[in-house]
Amino acid sequence: MADTTPNEPSNTPSNKPLPVITDLTRPFWTAAKEGLLVLQKCQRCGTFNFHPKAWCIDCGSRELVWTPAQPFGTVYSFTISRSVAMNYPGWQAELPVLMCLIDLDDGARMYAQVTHCAPEALHIGMRVQVHFESISDEAGIPKFRPLLAA
Repeated sequence: MADTTPNEPSNTPSNKPLPVITDLTRPFWTAAKEGLLVLQKCQRCGTFNFHPKAWCIDCGSRELVWTPAQPFGTVYSFTISRSVAMNYPGWQAELPVLMCLIDLDDGARMYAQVTHCAPEALHIGMRVQVHFESISDEAGIPKFRPLLAA
């Protein structure tokens, strides 16, 4: 296992980085492990926050409650990585990696990987739905896939 500092992710057995889980971020990672997308919601103005913070990104209130978020969103922007990220060989099997900014239906914008999608099919405005991958005994990570038309 690689030597890490508190500000850097640790390595997993799959040779991918793990997030550093803090008291502030633990509810997000734990819920993702359980297959649930939760975000901080401001009790004063109703804004959903992402990334977790100690205060509301809109009004500054510290009245934040972890709240289930809708599992749908729209691709705002994206990039396609065709090389191994950060020299972690665990990414090799997933190339190309589709990384997106997702505008969640609840209003927050989230950076996440889109899976189950050919690179040439990915586009701005694509509707996506969250799914989860277990990344450790205490954490999961939300990823997205295209939402199939009903």
